[in-house]
Amino acid sequence: MAVLFIIYIFTYDPPGVFVEDADQAAAVLAYDYLSIERGDIYISINGRDPDNGIIGTIGDHNISIHNLSELPECNVPDERDQAPSCEDKNILRARFEHMPAKYLAIVGMTTRGCGGEGMAAKIGGKWYLLKSRFNCCTKGAAISDKQS
Repeated sequence: MAVLFIIYIFTYDPPGVFVEDADQAAAVLAYDYLSIERGDIYISINGRDPDNGIIGTIGDHNISIHNLSELPECNVPDERDQAPSCEDKNILRARFEHMPAKYLAIVGMTTRGCGGEGMAAKIGGKWYLLKSRFNCCTKGAAISDKQS
């Protein structure tokens, strides 16, 4: 009976998702996006400032990462509710969407001109991005000298 109890203790996985797992899963998608970003960027992960470990691991000197809480008028759960002055700021909001299976998470992110999603897996206690997709939309006009 004692052996069964010990096996139960080591194999029991409580239901639900831990906050740190949700944050780390969303952060791996943010890392992936930040590899193509330049300049100043304000980050929010699951509606909160990322921990210092997340900000400190980005070693690129072409990017300057800030917490979104530095811009109180922009630090809102839904970007549609932010002040108009936030539209010219580069804000990345990464979020945990859901966990379809144990140790597998669907994550998403938005910026001022891009959106993305990914699938992350927890392997050996660490989250890894398995697959990601980013869609970016830019404003621009093309001038043509072609006459109809």
